[in-house]
Amino acid sequence: MKTTNIFIFVLLLVWINVQAEPADQPLNNSPAHLELRDQFGAIQKLDFPKTNITFLVIADWKGSREVAGWIAPIKHSFDTRIDIRGLADVSCVPGPLHGLVERRFRAAESYPVMMDWTGKAARSFAYVPGMANVLVLNCQGRILFRAGGAVADKPLQEIYEVLTQALSLKPPHTSSK
Repeated sequence: MKTTNIFIFVLLLVWINVQAEPADQPLNNSPAHLELRDQFGAIQKLDFPKTNITFLVIADWKGSREVAGWIAPIKHSFDTRIDIRGLADVSCVPGPLHGLVERRFRAAESYPVMMDWTGKAARSFAYVPGMANVLVLNCQGRILFRAGGAVADKPLQEIYEVLTQALSLKPPHTSSK
């Protein structure tokens, strides 16, 4: 009888393991609502669904050196047709230094960067610390593309293709009167 119980228990564990999604499977959807303050103290919202495709770059201090390499070419090619966003994982900064970090961001960046003091928002995108995380999200918040690290020709070309295709599929914005 004990052997039968052990066998059933092992079968149950194998079945549960097969049914579970792998832990390292990439996230497919962004959070439906994200609200954080930027370095200027203004509330920045990222809500889905929305009217524009979103190009989102997430980085911590170490990954921040890689951000400009991704944003500059995308901004140059798609600036007014997509929503370009930055999210800084500053969760490792102690509370008393928040003001200093915000001042440094204000001095370095003129565009708003969402400041994630808890790291919760960055983690909700399956963020990988230590490098720039680049995501393309469609109007419903589905992650269409993900890359990380320093900018490179192949992933940059893939982003151009994904953005071009997503923009061609996006329904034209109609205003209601």
